[in-house]
Amino acid sequence: MGLLDKVETNEEVVKKAKPVAKAAKAAAKKATPAPQKAKKEKKPKVKKARPEGLSSEFEIASSLNRVISWWVNFTVNFSILIGALVMSVTTGGGSGGFATTLLFAGAGLIFIFNGIVLPIWTGRNLGQFTSSTRYIRGDGTKPLFLHGLIVNNIGVLSLIGFIMVFTQAGKIADGGTPIAFTSIGAILMILWIVNWQFSRNSDLRQGLFDLMFGSYLVRYVSEGGETSGFRARLESMSQFGEKYAQRVEDKKKAKLVSSEENKEEENSDSESED
Repeated sequence: MGLLDKVETNEEVVKKAKPVAKAAKAAAKKATPAPQKAKKEKKPKVKKARPEGLSSEFEIASSLNRVISWWVNFTVNFSILIGALVMSVTTGGGSGGFATTLLFAGAGLIFIFNGIVLPIWTGRNLGQFTSSTRYIRGDGTKPLFLHGLIVNNIGVLSLIGFIMVFTQAGKIADGGTPIAFTSIGAILMILWIVNWQFSRNSDLRQGLFDLMFGSYLVRYVSEGGETSGFRARLESMSQFGEKYAQRVEDKKKAKLVSSEENKEEENSDSESED
């Protein structure tokens, strides 16, 4: 019986020792910090290259160049059309009906040539040839042809939009087509205003669509032998614009010289009186 008592006491000691050992292991686990996982190194963000700006070798077109271009394009695009409208009003569609139709057809062909064909073919219109200007990208290449189509015709599109709003706004109550035409016309007018505001407040005179296509209107004079044939004749139109610009500059210089001379005379007169 003594042996059985010893076995029972040993078993009781073992049973009591087990939870103590478990508690000691748990305390040891808490005491030893768990190994931290190595943090992944963040890769430095690489900034995307900004669009290339305009090279210093190019000169932004001046206000005078833009005015020359605008007036030439206006005269070419609308002079025959205005003549046809005047003739149709004065004759009332009588004996001059056929001649008026020819004038309208001629005005349409000229507009298509100057507003669509030339910009796609050469990247310029007659006004830009005359004013020695053209649109280029920052690297000197020609912008996408869509840019020329939009920029050269946005004024005409806004005029069409005004006519649409003027003729259809009073019929909005009818719904359907008048609402659609009025909305389209308003969008065309707003686009012209936004484009003009962008150009007016930009240091490089870039309009909304210039910014979208990354293009600039710069002074451009073709070197001799660079073009031939019909394109060479178009390039020769720049002589008229250059001569006109030179006359304007000469007049400005003459006014400055005369004003300075007048000031000197006034100063000399005041000194003599003293």
